[in-house]
Amino acid sequence: MRVGVHTSIAGGLENAPHRAKKIGCNTFQMFSANPRGWRGQEPTPEECERFRETRAAYGLWPLVIHDNYLINLASADTFLREKSIAAFRRELERAVALGVMLNGLRILIENTAGQGSAIGRTFDEVAEIVAGTAKDLPMGACIDTAHCFEAGYAVHTQAGLAEVVKSLDSTLGLKNVRVIHANDSKTPFGSHADRHEHIGKGQIGKEGFRRIVCHPKLRAIPFICETPFDKPGDDRRNVRMMRKLAGIMAVSSQQALIAW
Repeated sequence: MRVGVHTSIAGGLENAPHRAKKIGCNTFQMFSANPRGWRGQEPTPEECERFRETRAAYGLWPLVIHDNYLINLASADTFLREKSIAAFRRELERAVALGVMLNGLRILIENTAGQGSAIGRTFDEVAEIVAGTAKDLPMGACIDTAHCFEAGYAVHTQAGLAEVVKSLDSTLGLKNVRVIHANDSKTPFGSHADRHEHIGKGQIGKEGFRRIVCHPKLRAIPFICETPFDKPGDDRRNVRMMRKLAGIMAVSSQQALIAW
């Protein structure tokens, strides 16, 4: 099972895989630049090479890059849409420079909690976006467990999870779900409020996550935790909890490489 967290690039891009390795990840997510600015400093070829070498040495895959928070490719504002397209293009260029082609670059559409005017609350909406662009681009989906729960998908119950998996397969196709954002929810079922909680400490709960990580049709999909960082060690504890619920003891990076 591939389990990771969103790691910081503070101090240099290559620090993200260093941090992922340190806390026991075998996959990870990161930003490739400042997520709240339109024009960040682009990495040098030397920085990209150090990043690729570090990631390869630790056997961390897949690499998941979360794009800039400001990007809105569906904006009705022409100026904002053009800036978003340019920023997204730079995201793709950085992704290629950082070596995502080692596992194949794929653009993933994430489901939302349904807050405000956000689209992508339902699997049907996500599937429509993917289907509308897949003929020109390598597309897929990232499914967030907290967003599912907050949007009204009962991932926290046995019957509800079975229905969610069935719905995912009939709309998106499970083969197109390339990443699962593993997050518990601070807000109630169907709240449409996007608030993440530590694994097992929110409304989905330990038993809910045990069923998710042990589900035979979900277990092989990489899990990325975007849980809160309230105190030192939280990220490591969430990774350990995921593995504990899945019935997997912590293993070294070398053992993980052998297993895979």
